[in-house]
Amino acid sequence: MVENDVRIRSMVRQDMPELLRLMEGIVKFERGTDFRFTEAELLHRGFGERPEFGAFVADRGDSMLAGMAVHYEIPLMHTLRPLLMMKWLFVDPDVRGRGIGRRLMGRMARHAMDTGHERFCWFVLKDNAPAQAFYKGVDAAPDPDWDRWQLGAEAIAHLAADG
Repeated sequence: MVENDVRIRSMVRQDMPELLRLMEGIVKFERGTDFRFTEAELLHRGFGERPEFGAFVADRGDSMLAGMAVHYEIPLMHTLRPLLMMKWLFVDPDVRGRGIGRRLMGRMARHAMDTGHERFCWFVLKDNAPAQAFYKGVDAAPDPDWDRWQLGAEAIAHLAADG
């Protein structure tokens, strides 16, 4: 497969089996557990009455996807404009280094501009040096002001008992 053989486009319903495969691949890479998505769930969440996410896919032309950039919006922001988030950028390991990730990022950038977003954001694992180097290569930078925080199940139960 040559880079030019890959077409970047918006997801369609027929992509759900391949999108599911790519999502499971990135979740495993991120050391995630308890992967629960099904094709039916993706169809509902991506194409339901109120779609919760969108995706740009790298279509190989052989009913296989080479990669994806999954995105969603956080609607309520202090600027009165939603924030565009990239949930996942993932390219199959066997086709990395061919410019597909950069093309998916370019499509995300075009989507940001087309929808009036001045920026878009995403999370990167702290130990994923290759991803960090890739993002720096497209002129991205870590957010200097924000770190992600979380409450786990035990902390939620403890705090809820106080409330």
